[in-house]
Amino acid sequence: MHEYNGRKQLRIEKMRLAVDSDGVDLSLLVPCAPETPDAYRARIEYTIECFQSEDLKKIVREMLRLAGDKLEWFPAAQRLHHAERTGLLHHTCSMLNTAEHIIQAYPFLHGDLLRAGVILHDLSKITEMKSDELGNVTDYTREGLLLGHLVMGVAKLHEAAQNVGVTGEIVVLLEHMIISHHGIPEYGSPKPPMFPEAEVLNWIDTLDARMNEMEGIMARVPAGAFSEKIWSLDRRMYHPHYEDDAE
Repeated sequence: MHEYNGRKQLRIEKMRLAVDSDGVDLSLLVPCAPETPDAYRARIEYTIECFQSEDLKKIVREMLRLAGDKLEWFPAAQRLHHAERTGLLHHTCSMLNTAEHIIQAYPFLHGDLLRAGVILHDLSKITEMKSDELGNVTDYTREGLLLGHLVMGVAKLHEAAQNVGVTGEIVVLLEHMIISHHGIPEYGSPKPPMFPEAEVLNWIDTLDARMNEMEGIMARVPAGAFSEKIWSLDRRMYHPHYEDDAE
């Protein structure tokens, strides 16, 4: 630490890339998901292992294999929900938690199909965006801008199903869930959800994205105050006084 013109100044004379053996806590440096990649992957693997359908197991595991190591650190978005290191896995597991409650509430749903849709719906974000290993997205890829992760997701699912020798309706259902999970054309889906599990996937995705955004807003806005207008929500948000004695 030095002084310059009467003010303290930090001078950096040498720096190097941190390595795993340094034990650096990345959450002190960049936004990170609250749990480790290993914890999220274990949650997803447990979900897949419990599938009754061997075809679903094969397809989902092949899709994860094709996604590769980028899942360890890839964010779910550039600026909005889960825009953090390991944000894509965070988003997926948060949605799985919500899906379990909905499956209990509506037993007629095909639970494993919904769970599989949750795991697969955003996997092609890893080829839609350019991100470094800290979870910082610099831009969208050419394919991301021209096609988007919904269309690329359907193409990748077709490839995965061929790789593992799965054909038939289950493949088409998963493809539809991927391509319809944004709900309406204005949000990028060329088809609306046309069966119950696809409809639930759309609502869980929207809910989880908005709750993550709102959680971040509540964390930085003092109780009793309003946020600036949030362009993605098209409104200002209020942080309530939750205490009984608040004025």
